[in-house]
Amino acid sequence: MCFFGCLLSLTIFAADKNSQAVSMVSYEQGWSDSEGTIALKNNTTTDIHNVKFIITYLNMSGEQLDYEEFFVNVDIAPGKTKKVDIPAYEHDRYYSYYKSEAISGNSHKFKIRYELKEYNTQNPNEHITEPKFLGEYDEDLDVANHQQGNEWMYILLAIVIGLIAIGISVGLYVLVAVMAKKRNRNVVLWVLLSLIGTPLLVIIILACIGSADDYNKDIV
Repeated sequence: MCFFGCLLSLTIFAADKNSQAVSMVSYEQGWSDSEGTIALKNNTTTDIHNVKFIITYLNMSGEQLDYEEFFVNVDIAPGKTKKVDIPAYEHDRYYSYYKSEAISGNSHKFKIRYELKEYNTQNPNEHITEPKFLGEYDEDLDVANHQQGNEWMYILLAIVIGLIAIGISVGLYVLVAVMAKKRNRNVVLWVLLSLIGTPLLVIIILACIGSADDYNKDIV
């Protein structure tokens, strides 16, 4: 029973000690300040590099007005105190900390309550990525770029082949029309025949049957 009592006492002591690892020494915010200044003290035996804490804003009667969580990067040596700036509370409405300078007759004063959350931790809003150094080879990126380059090459080749095919096709129909005209035959009729069949077949037929005038002379 005594053992469990000692263990519980040590646990409470450790939790209390951790909560006081970084304490607030003072706070300043005048009515014209766009930032408040908080002094933090390192009560541990190791260096502090960042601190996460909550500031609760209270009116002069001790009633809660608002609260905000802060994460500040600050280097504090063991046993030392350092001041850091945080956004001022209700700056646009000329609020001021009750121990700081205020507008004469202004009732917008407030108190604060400081609560330590964590220290020497990573900022949750920061996303750390591995940097790429000059000359570093990324095989996956190289393969992806190569595949993308091949895709564009295939697309360009398909476009060129398609244009060539269209040009040849149009050229054959134009040739049918030219041959029919030179042979004094109905151009529209022979172009329609080439659409029904194939231009190559119609070209062969036109080459074989010759001119319509020659055919009429043979009949006469």
